[in-house]
Amino acid sequence: MHPFLRNVVIGLVGLLIAAGLSTMAIPGDDSGLSVAAMLASSLIAVGIGIFLFVQGWIWSQRAYRNRSVGLSVAIAVGGGLMILLSAVALAGLLAIGDAPMREFAQRALRRLGFARRA
Repeated sequence: MHPFLRNVVIGLVGLLIAAGLSTMAIPGDDSGLSVAAMLASSLIAVGIGIFLFVQGWIWSQRAYRNRSVGLSVAIAVGGGLMILLSAVALAGLLAIGDAPMREFAQRALRRLGFARRA
């Protein structure tokens, strides 16, 4: 498989996993599971977006050196869209809200034995 095609497949699979986690989180009754699923979904989307941005940068430079200016610009635009995807995923992570994330973190710490002292 060509490395450029492999990057596309990695991006699609990662975004499908992130979409599946988001789909699990939205109708869920358990707030802890919903927050954890949205957190995981956002982190996966951010990671995939940054990975594809870096790969787009590398492949854009390679295409430019091979005198394929149009392909180079198309790859650079694709990489730019991926970094925008990362920004939107990160904004979604922050938009979940401070209170549910704080509640989720406190419950997780209590389960691990790190109870907060009054």
